[in-house]
Amino acid sequence: MNAELTKILNLLRQSPNFVMKENGGHGEAEIFSPEKVPDGSGICWVAGETILRNGVILPSVFQVDTNNGGTLLAAYWWIAKQWYLQGDNALKTLGFERKDAYPYDWKYHVKLCIDIYH
Repeated sequence: MNAELTKILNLLRQSPNFVMKENGGHGEAEIFSPEKVPDGSGICWVAGETILRNGVILPSVFQVDTNNGGTLLAAYWWIAKQWYLQGDNALKTLGFERKDAYPYDWKYHVKLCIDIYH
């Protein structure tokens, strides 16, 4: 996990009412604090929680595409004071097998106006 991404994830975890919106794909972004994340806002990063199949709840930050109904692009999990991209390394750190975690559910601290999953 690179230092810049870690800073962003920590900011959103520590300030869960903030959302980061990517602007144009050139590394530019803006931070805002909406009541709900508007549809058509592009790629946004939103803090929340992941609820694993076994009931374990993980602080999380999600990358979502609000131009496509809130499609989940990535989930980052805060485990043992460190960030992990969802997947096998995270599960290994937790001491879980895939069947313990998947399928999982999640919730956002700032809800999306359109969320095709919920």
